[in-house]
Parts: sequence; structure tokens; C-alpha cells
Amino acid sequence: MDPRGKGAFLTGGAQGLGRGIVEELLSFGAKVLFCDVDVERGRATESELQTQYGADVVFFHPADVSDDEQHKAAFQAAVCKLGAVEICVNNVGILNEKNWEKVLPINVESHIRGSLLALEHMRRDYGGRGGVIINVASTLGYLSMPTSPIYVASKHAVVGFTTSWAMSPDQKEHGVRWCCLCPDAFDSEMMRESLKGDIIHNAEVLQHYVQQQGTLKISQVAEGVS
Repeated sequence: MDPRGKGAFLTGGAQGLGRGIVEELLSFGAKVLFCDVDVERGRATESELQTQYGADVVFFHPADVSDDEQHKAAFQAAVCKLGAVEICVNNVGILNEKNWEKVLPINVESHIRGSLLALEHMRRDYGGRGGVIINVASTLGYLSMPTSPIYVASKHAVVGFTTSWAMSPDQKEHGVRWCCLCPDAFDSEMMRESLKGDIIHNAEVLQHYVQQQGTLKISQVAEGVS
């Protein structure tokens, strides 16, 4: 889909890959509303991007997307602000094997909820404009890694959910395309925290992998949405 003039909603956009994807969409002429639980950083990112791209094309809405009502409110804010959402990027994600109960609501449930909200809004057979739903997963969505079994499970769930909807025989009537972004290791705050070993198991395995394979730049991964 050509992003020019399209309305885009993205979760977890205040920093890291989320911000990178927001900038990629803006550079192609989309209008974007992004949400994030980090209100201070979200406001700062909004201000910086409005200065660069214009005050009428990028907006921030505070939301914890592990909370059903906050997530729905953020999506509705995007619809109201942008007129319609034709690109939905479920990007938000965390990695914490030591506090795993927080991982699934954010990495899996928010992607499912966000996708279904977008599908309901976009479906042409329901009067919508059609669009594209992009779920950010990882190469660990189809591989295994002893450092982070919970994170791996969450990404497998996202890949399975997305590809299953993409196979729907009703897709033509819906007019909604399903995509899964599955990057390899990339330079981010989460990666740097992981390498310290505080939030994963067997950090030396990840350290060896990064030494052998290197890491992608956020800009390289963000290009995958355009």
C-alpha cells in the first residue's frame, strides 16, 4: 500500500523501532497517531516529529495497550484525528523472562486486540476503506532461542495469528492485507538490556550470536513497512 495520504495508527511509538517506523511512514507522506505508555517520552517524540514533519501529520496519545479500554481509546483517537485508519502497526513489545506475566498481555494480547480493532474498522464489506495490518514479530517467531522462551512463545503466537488471518478466504471481501515484520537482532535499548543478562537466561548465547551475526540498524528494519 502506498502510504501517501493514509492514516496510520502505531503502538509503542515513543522510541526505538516504533519511532523508526513512525518516521518511515511520515517520510512517505502518511499521517500517524502513535501511542505509548511512556507519556514524557511520547510527548517529546511528538514535539520533535511535529517540528520536522508538521504539526498536522503526527500525534501522540498516551495509552497502556495491555489495558483493553486504553487501547480501544487510543485507536478511536486515531480514527477521530486522522479521519480513518488504513495502516495499523502493532509494534509494542517487551522482553523480560524474569517477569514473564507482563510479556503475553503486551506482546500477544495487544497485537490480537489491535488487529481485530483495525479489521473491524477497515473492512470494505462493513463500509471501511480497506487497509493493511502489520504485526511486528521477530525471526524468533519461527525459530527457537534458549535465552528467552517466553519471548519466543509470544512471537510464535503473533506469527501464527497473522499468517492464519492472511489465509482467510474472506480476505478479498475484507480488502485488508495482513503482514508480519520479522526482523533479526537490531540495535535497541531492549537489545542492550538483554545483553547485560538481567532480563534473559544464558546471556552468553545472545552475546555470541550478536558477535557472530551483528545487529541491524533500526532504520533498516523500519524500511520493511514501506
